[in-house]
Amino acid sequence: MNNMNETVQIDELNKPQKMNIFKQIGALFTSPKKLFTYIANKPNIAFPVILLGIISVLIPLINFEKLKGTIMDTLHFTYKAMGLEYSLEQLETIANASAIGTVVSTPFVIIATWLITTLILYLVYALAGREKGLKKYFSMVAYISLITVLGQLLHAFFIYFTNGDMTAAQVTSLASLLNQEVVGVFIYSIASSIDVFNIWTYVLYGIGFVYTGGANKKKAYIISVVLFVVVTLITAVLANFTAQTTGIYSGF
Repeated sequence: MNNMNETVQIDELNKPQKMNIFKQIGALFTSPKKLFTYIANKPNIAFPVILLGIISVLIPLINFEKLKGTIMDTLHFTYKAMGLEYSLEQLETIANASAIGTVVSTPFVIIATWLITTLILYLVYALAGREKGLKKYFSMVAYISLITVLGQLLHAFFIYFTNGDMTAAQVTSLASLLNQEVVGVFIYSIASSIDVFNIWTYVLYGIGFVYTGGANKKKAYIISVVLFVVVTLITAVLANFTAQTTGIYSGF
């Protein structure tokens, strides 16, 4: 391992023979190289996926009443703009059903996202010379996905204890320091992506494909940076387009 252009030889590392679940989670933050080396030899899919499901259910449950309130507000303004008549009881019934649906569907959405993300990354990081074999990558991305849901869980607790707004940007992002009405939707969306947990996720993609997948170090890290920029820009463009479209329709 002489320079950044070389692939990492797993034999050069001290292969961890055993890592309990607590060490595995901790390693995501403190020693990802060890974790991804371990995954390369002993990929585990069940544990991170189950944990993803549990955490994803907790996130909406923590602020369930606030979630219902947010849905009711959205329905109120939507129906009002459309000129529809409704009663408070109708709004509460629909909001309650929608909130329950959110809790039930969230783990399925998270798991579907994990599957699709793994397949996309598998194709993209082929440019960095990653090894073949999907199982270890499904395991690796499942562990990395825990970073995202842990960030969302932290934000959920923040909202709960501060009585914050459900629609506010994640507290660990740059957008939490900005006013969307002042900077605009496009800039605000970019700032939302500049988030501690989101950035660390892309860092882990690069490290993971090097130490789990044997990819070229320099290429893998460059791909991670490019992916972050591209996804951030696409998200911002779509958010801006949605805001403009919503504004146009609300004007009728």
